[in-house]
Amino acid sequence: MRYKATLSYDGYDYMGFQIQNDLPTIELKIMEAFKKMLGLDIKIYPSGRTDRAVHAYNQVFHFDLEKPLPTSNLKRGLNTYLPQDIYIKNIEEVSDDFHARFSAKSKEYHYIINTGEYEPLMARYMPNITNLDYDKMNEAIKLYLGRHDFKGFASSSIDERKDTIKEIYDAKIIKSENRLEFIFIGSAFLKYQIRKMMGILVEIGRGKETKEKILKIFETNDTKLSNKLLDGCGLYLYKVNY
Repeated sequence: MRYKATLSYDGYDYMGFQIQNDLPTIELKIMEAFKKMLGLDIKIYPSGRTDRAVHAYNQVFHFDLEKPLPTSNLKRGLNTYLPQDIYIKNIEEVSDDFHARFSAKSKEYHYIINTGEYEPLMARYMPNITNLDYDKMNEAIKLYLGRHDFKGFASSSIDERKDTIKEIYDAKIIKSENRLEFIFIGSAFLKYQIRKMMGILVEIGRGKETKEKILKIFETNDTKLSNKLLDGCGLYLYKVNY
């Protein structure tokens, strides 16, 4: 039986989602919870990986069990053994051809910036960046829309064989008092892509760059031009659409 799980987590204290030996990761904690609950080593397949300190409202993974169990029991049991900063929100039975990663149609990420006075209670959830020109950033963010080669915005260490052409369906900024929330919905995203896209937007908001910098990166695919990587703590995997 195949199951789809939806979870949320505070990623600040973790080295990302993907297991890395004994380092603290979300995947490691989930596998440990399965082991304590069922006495089995259960492999999980996530919709994608999140980086160090990145959070999630609705991350998704799937897993298989030889002997079916009620979804309510699975949810309750896993949450019993998971730390308080990771929570399974829902588990449902799915068909055998469902795949958390390859069945996904699009993903939605949010990046949140505190534009007001520094607040220590918010520091692990949104970076504090002030004096940003909203109008300039709002104009520039539209350049990300559409189908492009985002190689220049990705990590320089990604596999050369990886397809770097992605499509962004929506990119916008929601402005509220002392907060800017950047929303990106796309087919998929490369490692560091959103954090590098945000780095350029912040430089534009500070008046240190112009929107033409985005066009130049698209034209050259030069990762050195997108060398500002915003903190992972401001990034949230908001939703995976199937």
